[in-house]
Amino acid sequence: MNSERPSRFERIAHEVQETENVQKALYIFQRAYGVEFATYHLALTIVDIVDTPYVRTTYNDAWVSRYLLRDYVKIDPVLREGLVRQLPFDWREVDIPQAAHEFLLDAQDYGVGANGYSIPIIDKSRRALLSLNSRQAGDVWSATVAQYRDEWLELAFLIHHKAIFELYGEHDPVPQLSPREIECLHWTALGKDSIDIAAILKLSEHTTRAYIKSARHKLGGGSITYSIARAMQLRLIHPFGNTPS
Repeated sequence: MNSERPSRFERIAHEVQETENVQKALYIFQRAYGVEFATYHLALTIVDIVDTPYVRTTYNDAWVSRYLLRDYVKIDPVLREGLVRQLPFDWREVDIPQAAHEFLLDAQDYGVGANGYSIPIIDKSRRALLSLNSRQAGDVWSATVAQYRDEWLELAFLIHHKAIFELYGEHDPVPQLSPREIECLHWTALGKDSIDIAAILKLSEHTTRAYIKSARHKLGGGSITYSIARAMQLRLIHPFGNTPS
């Protein structure tokens, strides 16, 4: 039996996993790493407008109320950048549009720190973002990020999975389609038949039909028209946009 004591990070991860909800997980994160605030956003749809119906944060109530009252979600440069980026980023990397300068000054007045780090999470048709805020000086914050970013990435996914469970329990409404299933649905939505799709994807027709059948099953077992409509609704395919990569 391994008698080694768990590392500090393992203890933090265990606390995050075992706590009862995302809000408490964020407070655990905040205390463990000495950041001022932690926020988790889950975006269910992203087209031209950021739609983040699920948000948990440790920011104080006064700033949260101000943020909502001023509808800052529409101009928050970190949030808008984070929900389209693929990789974690320091807030100093973000270009601040002129329209957001008043927002940033307002945030400072409410105690929001000048530095931060955000971790995008891409899961099926969803995007999520864990953001950490700090009042540390720039050089100190850079050292903190360098020391802990790998741990933060793991914890971000633990918090994300907790959020999905908090919302849906064991019944996550977004099915997990493979890249090939998504490609086959995409081309089907564009009017291609299984012979055409097989040629495009360099697969056998039998394999192509199998991918379409399994995708239909995962999407509820309806007709192919229903399956395409459901996949579009869930943002799994964008048949009038780019070809899936």
